[in-house]
Amino acid sequence: MNRFLMISMLTLAVACAPEPREFTPDGSSATSAATSGGGGSGGVDLPGCDEGEVSCSGLCVDLRSNPEHCGACDHYCLGEACEQGRCEPLLLASGGTEPVDIAVDDTNAYWADAVARKVMMVPAGGGNASVFVEGDPPFSPRSVALHGGMVYFTDSGTEIIMKSSLEGDLEILAGGQTYPLDIAADAANVYWTSADQGTVMKVPVQGGDAVALATAQESPLGVAVDATHVYWVNEGGTVMKVPIEGGDVVTLAEGQTKPKDIAVDAAFVYWTNDGGTVMKATLDGGGPFTLAEGQRNPRKLAIDAESVYWTNDDGTVKKVPVGGGDITTLATGQDHPLGIAVDATSVYWTNSAAGTVMKLPK
Repeated sequence: MNRFLMISMLTLAVACAPEPREFTPDGSSATSAATSGGGGSGGVDLPGCDEGEVSCSGLCVDLRSNPEHCGACDHYCLGEACEQGRCEPLLLASGGTEPVDIAVDDTNAYWADAVARKVMMVPAGGGNASVFVEGDPPFSPRSVALHGGMVYFTDSGTEIIMKSSLEGDLEILAGGQTYPLDIAADAANVYWTSADQGTVMKVPVQGGDAVALATAQESPLGVAVDATHVYWVNEGGTVMKVPIEGGDVVTLAEGQTKPKDIAVDAAFVYWTNDGGTVMKATLDGGGPFTLAEGQRNPRKLAIDAESVYWTNDDGTVKKVPVGGGDITTLATGQDHPLGIAVDATSVYWTNSAAGTVMKLPK
């Protein structure tokens, strides 16, 4: 019944009816990048190698320019150039209007383009981008989450929470939401924030009543979930959590400067502050600790076992070790990078002003 309702509300195009966009990697100055070149060992000097070359598995290479061994042995540039030991980013998709949030699985990257009124997809390894879901006004997808072979997204225009199989079978999980923004999912529930309402919500992935986990929040934005709790940032300056099943709302950090996005691992919660910092705190509120400062309006962030990655308003994409340390600039010259995601080998982000989706090896 929900699928029928969705079809009656929107004009839809799903992945089985794609809108192709040709895959044309771009190495222009508008997408120049800098990477750490951390894909393998730094190589060793080998008798017989020319000056400036090192041995990677017995092969003499120049780590400053070899796209198979860029900055380090076995650090492959995905077919793009290696400049001064740093890979140029790979253009996965172009021609978007305002791509925002992005998520990636083993096969594809998915992103929301709020102004184009589309959820898009492209093979993570490169290929033609296609429309996953498209709607007529006021359809306006804002955030995308992946879990268990399903795609979830918020629609701030028609004010609904959507679920789709990878084949494009659509279902409305919750309607009547007021400007839903960020979204997260686990095996049991979908969670989202509504800045206008000051609420953090959940609904079962199999359908049911939407429940408020927190109310009277000061502009909740980014949301994340682990096995026991839901975490979010309030633009008013706090980092919060609440048990998944509901209960007492706990403040993990306060006095922050317009926090925007949040992520969580087994030991820490991480967030960006519009005031220029990337932060973390323990799951019980220890800290907070500064991982990066002096940033230009850091926006979205993503984490893996080793690093925290984020986008900056100054056109850069950066990372820092989860335990703290030197900041690495992964990309420069990007046109308002916003959404960011990582998989086992690469970093993906959206350029909201350029309408592009980019990829870079870690």
